[in-house]
Amino acid sequence: MRMSSYKQSVMMQHTLQELSDRNCMGKSQQKRPYVLALITSHLIGMEPGLLYLNRLVKKQWIVRISAEQSLFLNYTRTELIGLTGNDDWIPLQRLTERLIKQADIILIPILSFSLVSDIISFNEQRPIVRMILNGLLTGKKVVALKVGTDPYHEHWKLNGLDKGTNLLKRKLYKQLSELKSMGIIIIDPDERVESSLVNTEKKTIVTAETVRYIHLQKHDHLIVTKESIITPLAIDVARELNITLILE
Repeated sequence: MRMSSYKQSVMMQHTLQELSDRNCMGKSQQKRPYVLALITSHLIGMEPGLLYLNRLVKKQWIVRISAEQSLFLNYTRTELIGLTGNDDWIPLQRLTERLIKQADIILIPILSFSLVSDIISFNEQRPIVRMILNGLLTGKKVVALKVGTDPYHEHWKLNGLDKGTNLLKRKLYKQLSELKSMGIIIIDPDERVESSLVNTEKKTIVTAETVRYIHLQKHDHLIVTKESIITPLAIDVARELNITLILE
């Protein structure tokens, strides 16, 4: 496939950056964050994750992308390059251990149902899951956008997928907690890129979705720390649902 000179420049920039890093070993320099994004397809749509990658590219970060073959059933390579602003796509079978080790962050832009299930069940036979588990076990920062498994996110409503039962929504939302317990950092696609991926110490943000989840779990209170950030909407929803916010 023929690419425009602009598209080619993204891959070329990454190549030149690698050469520069090698030549400047031991010297003081400002290193650009290197993100390895692993993508699967999702029935709720791909736009939030793909647009998030586009934001990283515009920040001049090094972003390399690898995807399962199922993604290309709904998108052409040209469409994906256009949406992400990046032509630096690596076939999944060509992802070497060296490329994974070089990454500062492993990013999961789309948390599909099957991917979440396979991560939680430690299905190392699935290549993309094996890479994620390897990252977690070697201390690599692994970050995932929550929109794919957060049934209370606005994106679900926009796609008409918010009609499921409360039990179904609770099960989906509970998986976010399981991923967090494994060491995966869960973020919202609307969060600022730098604070989402670079800062290692993030303050806990209590949102309206957090309060709704507590309500669905039949709890009447939520304990928050002094470091927590409570959104105004979360306070309103807590008042509406009679959830007491207890400062610890």
